[in-house]
Amino acid sequence: MSVSEILKTMMPRASVGLAALGIVFVLLGAVRAQCHFVRARTTPTVTYRFQPTVRPDGLVLHVTFEFQMSALGTERLVLPTQYAGETLHAMTDLRVISDLASLTDSEKADTKIVHAPPHRSVVIVYDLKKDWTGPLVNPMQFHPVLLPKYFEFTGSNALVRLKLDDGARETVNFDWQELPAEWTLATSFGATSSTKERCQTHTGPWSEVDEGLYAAGDYRIHRFQIGRRPAVLAVRGVWTLTDDEAIKQIQKVVSTVRDFWHDDNFPYFLVTLKPYDRDHGSSNGSAFTNAFWMYLSRLDSLTNLLPLLAHESFHAWDPERMGTVPSGYDEELIKWFREGPTEYYAQLLTYRAGFRSAADYVNSLNKDLRLFPTSTSEYVRGRIISLWLDGTIRRESRSQHSLDDVMFDMVRTRAQPYTLARILETAGLYLSPESRVMLQHAVSDHGNLLAPEQLPSLGACAKATLQDIPSFDLGLDFDRTRATNVITGVVEGGPAFTAGLRNGQQMLGLSVTRDEPERLAKFKVHTVEGDQQISFYPRGKPVTASQYQLDPSRTCNRQP
Repeated sequence: MSVSEILKTMMPRASVGLAALGIVFVLLGAVRAQCHFVRARTTPTVTYRFQPTVRPDGLVLHVTFEFQMSALGTERLVLPTQYAGETLHAMTDLRVISDLASLTDSEKADTKIVHAPPHRSVVIVYDLKKDWTGPLVNPMQFHPVLLPKYFEFTGSNALVRLKLDDGARETVNFDWQELPAEWTLATSFGATSSTKERCQTHTGPWSEVDEGLYAAGDYRIHRFQIGRRPAVLAVRGVWTLTDDEAIKQIQKVVSTVRDFWHDDNFPYFLVTLKPYDRDHGSSNGSAFTNAFWMYLSRLDSLTNLLPLLAHESFHAWDPERMGTVPSGYDEELIKWFREGPTEYYAQLLTYRAGFRSAADYVNSLNKDLRLFPTSTSEYVRGRIISLWLDGTIRRESRSQHSLDDVMFDMVRTRAQPYTLARILETAGLYLSPESRVMLQHAVSDHGNLLAPEQLPSLGACAKATLQDIPSFDLGLDFDRTRATNVITGVVEGGPAFTAGLRNGQQMLGLSVTRDEPERLAKFKVHTVEGDQQISFYPRGKPVTASQYQLDPSRTCNRQP
C-alpha cells in the first residue's frame, strides 16, 4: 500500500493544520515498520494489515485489505455479517481508497461489488469494534472479541474477503507490525512474543484462512510438544490451575487422539485459553485451522472442556481424511457419521486418558441412550449407533475386529467419495447380513437399537438392561421463553401447566438442565399475585431404553 493510500485512510479522521502534519510524520514511520511481502508467482495474493487504537469507548482495529483486480474489472467482496448463528455488526466504515476504484451494493446484504481497472491493485479499509454490550459471556465469543487488553477473532467473523470457492488456493499475507510492542501474537499460522516476527504468510486453500484463528494481546505464550510435534498455549487470566497443568492436560488429550490414529502429521497446533466474565457455569471450545479456542468460567475446571478438545481433534480424520463429499450430495445423510463416531471416541478416549471415571463415562452414555429413541440429533443418534456398531462387530468377530477397523478403513480408502453408501459398505464388511439390515434401518429410518450387553472397551464391569424411563418434557416452548423472557407455548395438562405456569407470565429467572427429567426445573415468574418460584420435574411419557449398571465388584478396563 502506498503512502498516499494510507494517508487517505486516516485523513478523514484528522483535523487540518499542524495535527494533519503530525499524522504524516507518524504514518511515514509506520510505513517503514510495515512488513514487505514478496508477491507469489503461482497463486493470487491478498494482504491484510492491522492497527489497533484504544479509544474511550474501547478498542478499534483498523484493517486494510489489498488485492489485485481480475481481468473483468469487478470483484465481489463477502462481508462478515453472520457467524455461528449470530448476527454481527462489528465491521464499520467500509470503503475503498484506491484511485479509479468504487464500491457498490449487490443483491445480497453481505456482499459488495468492487469496480476498478483490470489487474489494478485495490485497497479496501474498514474498522472492527466490539458489537455487544455487557460482559463477555456465551455466545459473545462468536463475535469478534475486541477489548483494550486483547483481541481474538476468526476469519469468518472479521475478515472482509474476495468471493472465492473454499478450495481456491491463495497466498495471504498478515501484517501485525502495528500491534503494541508489549503484546504477544498467536494465530493459526504462528505465535510470537517478538516484535520482529509479526509478518505472516500462508499459502493454501482459502478455507484455511477463513477458518483461521487470530489473537493478540496480554497472552502468555508457552511452547511445548505433542509427541514429536510443536504446539503453543496462548493463555490469559488467572485460573485454578497453573499454565503447566493446563499444558499437560492438553498434551495428553491430543496425544491420545493422535495415538489412536497412529498419525501425528500436524506441523503446528495452537490452543488459546481465555476467561468468561463469570466465575462458574459456562464453557466453549471450537476448532479452527491448526488451532482450538477455549473459553471457560474463571473458577471452573479445564477438565470439562477436554472431551470437546478430543472431539474436535478427532475431526481431523473424520471427516477431514476420509474423502470428499460429492458436489450436490445431501449431507444430511452422513451427519450421523461425521459427529457420531467422533463423539463416541471423544468420550471414550478422555476416559482412557484418565480424565473421567468409569461412573462418569457410563452416566454420559446412559443419558444419550435415554434420548436415543426419540432424538433427531446427529450427535446422540450417531454416538449410540457407533456404540451398537462397536459392540456388534466385537461380538460377531469374537473380538477380532471392532469399530476401530471401520474408521481406519475409511481413512485408508479416502480416494473414494465420502457418502452413506461407502460408509455402510465399509461397516458391512464386519457385520452379519442381519446386522447390516439393522444398521441401514437405524440410519435411514430412525430405527431403534439395543445397546450391547457388555460395554465395549470397558470389559465386564458394566451390563445393559432395558428400563422404562420418563422422557424430558418441560411442557412449554423453552427456546422462545428464554429468548423473550415471557412464558410461551405452555401445553395444557403438561408438566409446566400442572405446576402453575401460564402463557404470558413474565419470566424473571430460570434454572433448567436440558434432557434431565430427574433434575428440578425452576422458574421465577411475575404473576398477578406477585413474584413466584415454580419448580417441577420435567417428566414426559416414559420411553424404553437401554441403561448400563456398573458392577462394583469388577474393575473397568482403560485400555482398548
